[in-house]
This record gives sequence, C-alpha cells and structure tokens, in this order.
Amino acid sequence: MNLGKTLRLRRIFAQGRALILDCHPLRDDPLGWVRLLARSGGDAAVVSPGLLDAAAEEMGSLAAVLRLDAGIWPVQPLLSVQAALEMGVEAVSLSVRRGARESLERFGRVSEEARRLGMPLVAEVSGEDWREAAQLSAEYGADLIATPWQPDLLEWPPWMRTASKPVLVRLEFGEPELLIESAWQIMQGAAQGVLLGPPSGPPSQAGRLLEAIHAVIHLDATRDEARRIAALIPEDS
Repeated sequence: MNLGKTLRLRRIFAQGRALILDCHPLRDDPLGWVRLLARSGGDAAVVSPGLLDAAAEEMGSLAAVLRLDAGIWPVQPLLSVQAALEMGVEAVSLSVRRGARESLERFGRVSEEARRLGMPLVAEVSGEDWREAAQLSAEYGADLIATPWQPDLLEWPPWMRTASKPVLVRLEFGEPELLIESAWQIMQGAAQGVLLGPPSGPPSQAGRLLEAIHAVIHLDATRDEARRIAALIPEDS
C-alpha cells in the first residue's frame, strides 16, 4: 500500500477500530457535533468542505474524512482528491450505487486519483444492490467500505475477509436501546467499526450515548455496560 495511505489510515484506526460520525452540515449544530465527538473519544468525522473550514479548530485529535459529493442522487461532485489533499484530510468519501452507471464511472476515476496521491478512499454504498456495490467498490480500489446495517451482515465474515478491505457499518441515530444493541452485534462480527449517520437534535442530548458506543467499539463493553454509560439502566443494576 502507498505510504501516504498507510499513514493516513493509521490515524483513523489508531485504536484498531473506528467510531466515525457523519456530521452533515444541514443538520442541527454540526459544529457542536464535531466538538462532542472529539470529547467522546471518536476517531474521525465525515465533513463537507465548508464544515471543515468552520470546524478545523474543534477537531482536536479527530481524523477528517472529506465528502467529495453531496451524498444525494444524482451525484453532485463537490471537489477533487487533489483539493482534499491540499486541505490536509486523512481520507475522502464517495457515495456508490450499483445501479447508477455515472456513480461507478466516477468512483473509478476518483479511485485512480486517490491511489496516485496516496489518499484513502471510503466507499459509502447504498441502494437495493448495495452488496454488489460493496464488492465492486473493493474491486475498483476502495480502501474502506461503509455498508448500511442489516441483520444478515452478521453472516458476512467470509465476504469481508475475501474483500480484504476494512468494513464500517453505518447506523442511524435513533432509539438509544436499539442503537446500542446494533452496535454491539456489529462488533461481534468482522466489521472494523461504525459510521454513525447524521444526528438530529442538540448534541447535549447525545453525549453519554456517544460514550456508550465508544465503549462498545474500543473497550469491548457489554450491552449492559454500555446501557449504564448511556444512563439507560441504573449504575448498580
């Protein structure tokens, strides 16, 4: 692997696994979410170019994953890998859909540029054929693959090993009990971490929940230990 990619990936996976938060600029207080993630022991934040400018002083030790598109369909490019490199980020992220030809074509071009420049590329797969999109992303040169959470992912270890790429499972912020349970199940398998979707609401309401997810990923916390951290069950139960 290119030395630049190796060093940048080491920052994201400094603890062996990764807790990454998608800090969408249109959600409530994205700057506050970046600040909270840094305090909660997160590893990286997915940010847009504009949010990175605003949040640079709040990132702390967080790695920056820069989104190269708007994450909506049809694909709307935001900037190039070269521009991301000049901004000093640790990785770039691109949305991929199996059935969208323009998506795969652009992914191939971006993958080539990322390989040349030593920039890790995250493929965020979606759509009905997301499994095939994940496989194609690995073949096209993705360094990390982010897949949506599905219960049958627990049966994926052979595929994950075959792909030989770290796999992040995307979870959406929602009911705390379900989020903790899903994160715990994910980390019993072959996934390398969790990518949390854009949260809604004020960051002040999610501090302990983020700490609980961090404990599941990095401290091998049990479900009950994580629930105690999130104040979902009493400390002495």
